[in-house]
Amino acid sequence: MTRFRVSGFGFRVRSGVFSTRNSKLETRNSFLTAALLLTACALTYANSLPGAFTYDDKAVVRDNPRIRAPQKIGDIFETPYFGGPRGRGTAFRPVLLLSFAVQFWVHGADAAAYHAVNILFHVAATLLLLRLLLRLAMPPPLASAAALLFAVHPIHVEAVASVVGRGETQAAVFVLAYLLAALAVAERRRTRLALAAAAAFYVLGTLTKEGAAAAPGLAFLLLLTRGEGGLVRRARQALARGWPLFAVSAAALLGIFALRAFVLGGALREPAAGIFELENPLAPLPALGRVWNACAILVRYAGRIAFPLELTTDESAWSLPVWTGRSLAGWAGAALVAAAVVGALRRLRDASPVALGLLFFCVAFLPAANVLFPVGTVFAERMAYLPSAGLCVVLAAAFVGSARSFGELTRARVLALAAAALLLASRAAVRNTVWRSDDALFASSVRTSPLSAK
Repeated sequence: MTRFRVSGFGFRVRSGVFSTRNSKLETRNSFLTAALLLTACALTYANSLPGAFTYDDKAVVRDNPRIRAPQKIGDIFETPYFGGPRGRGTAFRPVLLLSFAVQFWVHGADAAAYHAVNILFHVAATLLLLRLLLRLAMPPPLASAAALLFAVHPIHVEAVASVVGRGETQAAVFVLAYLLAALAVAERRRTRLALAAAAAFYVLGTLTKEGAAAAPGLAFLLLLTRGEGGLVRRARQALARGWPLFAVSAAALLGIFALRAFVLGGALREPAAGIFELENPLAPLPALGRVWNACAILVRYAGRIAFPLELTTDESAWSLPVWTGRSLAGWAGAALVAAAVVGALRRLRDASPVALGLLFFCVAFLPAANVLFPVGTVFAERMAYLPSAGLCVVLAAAFVGSARSFGELTRARVLALAAAALLLASRAAVRNTVWRSDDALFASSVRTSPLSAK
């Protein structure tokens, strides 16, 4: 016999009957949710399949001699991402190139096949996100709503509809798998196997796209969320539970830095390779000026996720304002980010999904946000792919409220969520057509970013 307490009253049930019925219901709901998410991803991005190779797709995939035969596989791991001699480069993504190479060996330069695999990576990331949120004990309605919004959100179009955008979706799959392994390590479940899996996912993710380096920070955040007491006590608990994971991840990152130094000539990039100011006008700024401009741009990302009415390709110099020390707007952006982070940290003790979502967004963005160091791009929607998962949780919380089960959802909330998902999916489907050809892409860029240096 098992005792449960609800609202202060005790009652008894036959635990075997209860667990069996509950297990069957959970399995059925999980299957239906997964089917819904798969369908949403497929329908939203189906019209991206006829797209041609656009922009960097041609140099990285269609015309890349390094991926054309298995005999060239060594070149993938010994040369920079965009090619050229060893010791001179700015990016190293051999696992991403390997995924393109395997496809090229199978079906050559058939663009539709690459688009199809991109959609599959997006499906995998969406299902892994759902699994992660459920493992964090989020109510099924909230976890499912967040995953649904993630599945159809139009800010992901560049990452899914552009062939080379796969770097974001593929890296996200590895990061989410790493986080699931991290929870297993913290729970002391098959620790050695979980540690080995986490290390492998971390290496694969970071050698797919540099943004995956944030994975240990995200793992620390998840363990912080699952702790008890004040923030300092939670941090100690997170370190105590996750130190084997963090030690293995640090060792893996040092190895990646050494490999990058061997191939690129530096742990981050070749020392003599600067960042074009036309690509990233924040690069030449002093550290403080760069950081608070970057915070203002994070607010812009959040705005695009909340209200994706206007979408663009890569921004560059002249299309975004660079705030000076006297700019009220720049200080307002930095203050808003700081207030959101501080407020979210204070709400962690309440197990607030909104707090977790805001912090996930910020931590996932750290490697590419121009906060820690300048990167090659000032603003690109594809880089919001994984960070947007955090804000999808925030948006989902507004739709489902405090519902702990699907049965507690009111019809009005279900209809509101369905309407939002349909609107987002429709916006994404329209946006997919921009990536069908260079002509469509550049024409759209001229309309949406007429002042961009590009």
